[in-house]
Amino acid sequence: LSSVASAHFSLTHPYWRGDSFAAGRSQWNWPCSVSQENSTNNRTEWPLDGGQLVFKGSHPWAYTYVNLGVGNNVTSFNVTLQEGFNQTGNGTFCFPKLGQSAIAALNVTEGLNASIQVIQISHSGASLYNCADITFSSKAVALSQDVCKNSTGVGGVELENEGAQRSTS
Repeated sequence: LSSVASAHFSLTHPYWRGDSFAAGRSQWNWPCSVSQENSTNNRTEWPLDGGQLVFKGSHPWAYTYVNLGVGNNVTSFNVTLQEGFNQTGNGTFCFPKLGQSAIAALNVTEGLNASIQVIQISHSGASLYNCADITFSSKAVALSQDVCKNSTGVGGVELENEGAQRSTS
């Protein structure tokens, strides 16, 4: 298990839908690596204006995307919470506040259920998936700065469109 676990990533907050390292599961399975469409008993309260996301990566780098799907049995993760970026370094990565503008546009209400999808694309081009189920709540409690912090050497670099940088003169 340690060799498999060391080649992927896990969500720690909000807590993942299910252990994607367990027998019969694979992080290569779209959209969430586990077969169920939601977790009725494992929902994390998340702030109405966007919240924290913490994951543990094990690749030296991975293109990372974070999406949201609204509802109880999400099949479409059509809201972008974080445009693609290059997560660098092995260890814990934390977004202290994620998706504010996208969530504001949705006009979320107290008690609305949703699911967060994290996709990592590794050096080989393989896509890895994990999901966490949330309930938007004004009672959601933020993680402390001791918990929501990047490991030493872990960071991120925004992906840029190289073509957008060139002039056409």
